[in-house]
Amino acid sequence: MKLIYITNNRIPTEKAHGFQVMKMCEAFSNAGVEVELWIPKRFNPIKESVFEYYGMREMFPIKKIPVIDLIPLYRIFGAFANFVESLTFAIFAISRLPKSNGYIIYSRDQFILWFLSFTNKKFVYEVHSFPGKPRFYNRIWRKAHKIVAITKGIKNLIIKRGIPENKIIVASDAVDLEVFEAISASKDKLRDELNLPDDNFIVGYIGKFKTLEMEKGIATMLEALPMVDKDVKMIFVGGEESEINNYKVIANRFNVYSQVLFFEYQPHMKAIKYMKASDALIIPFPNKPHYAFYASPLKLFEYMASGRPIISSDLPALREILNDKNALFFKPESAADLARTIKMLKSSQMLGYHLSQQALADVKEYTWDKRAQKILDFIHCDTNIQIHANDTN
Repeated sequence: MKLIYITNNRIPTEKAHGFQVMKMCEAFSNAGVEVELWIPKRFNPIKESVFEYYGMREMFPIKKIPVIDLIPLYRIFGAFANFVESLTFAIFAISRLPKSNGYIIYSRDQFILWFLSFTNKKFVYEVHSFPGKPRFYNRIWRKAHKIVAITKGIKNLIIKRGIPENKIIVASDAVDLEVFEAISASKDKLRDELNLPDDNFIVGYIGKFKTLEMEKGIATMLEALPMVDKDVKMIFVGGEESEINNYKVIANRFNVYSQVLFFEYQPHMKAIKYMKASDALIIPFPNKPHYAFYASPLKLFEYMASGRPIISSDLPALREILNDKNALFFKPESAADLARTIKMLKSSQMLGYHLSQQALADVKEYTWDKRAQKILDFIHCDTNIQIHANDTN
């Protein structure tokens, strides 16, 4: 099978979606698929090559599609800049597609897929959120060869729009276990390396501080801090400078500034070290539709692979992966309930051990290679596009 993965994103990027796209292209390649990644030729402040930035071998070609990139001038043009970039990317990408139909297009970008829905090209739509105004998307869902939903919640909402259930597969995000296994230093050694305190109970949040400009529950963590012991510290890794400054103000308001440490975005391997240097890791998402039903965050699977106990907001999308045997749950947006779970975990080393070991066992089912094979089997089950002879699945 030949697969053209089209994504209208600046790559490399500090954001998680770029990493997810690259890992999926790598996993499709590992499965014996001929993969091409098509991305826009945009201004990029990151000067490393794509494969170097993500620490990957050069396994598949990357094709850069020309666009009119006004996004650096967003302050002048506003949303018009995004529209022009998206429109030109769609036009130039579609015009460069091979005339034959011996391939499948794979994308998570609805803008270009809407244009493709007027052609005879086969495409697979990986859906990461449910739109507020779904009428525009009905055509894409109907015309898609297959739909990959990131959560069961998204799948159920699409089915309610009249799309056949057998056209949709649920494939949550995943993790590269080998990367986590490569960091074998002890928690104490990692703390020394990262200049973290040795004698504190460290609760960590590692990842972007906002998603789609939405808060992710960091303020709830800060609000919970006065309710726990003074030897509890919280570390927050992955924010932008302006976001960090805003949360420092909140930390001062709760009089916990001395108990928090903030760090800007870190390279992936270093972010893993912060996870493994922590005593517990928190997913503090608020009870908003995006987090409750659509989110399959990379940090969830990375937390599981880190070998550290997880404390999570009790939300349906997170419950698709987590359960009472591999995580502790608290009521979303409840600082008091979050404080309760932190104290519970701090008081019982055995509880944390059992939770983390179960998470380590469970996460083995969520690798990128397994995710890619699951999707490929689903795509191939009733398609007339033939896979290569060396693909035995």
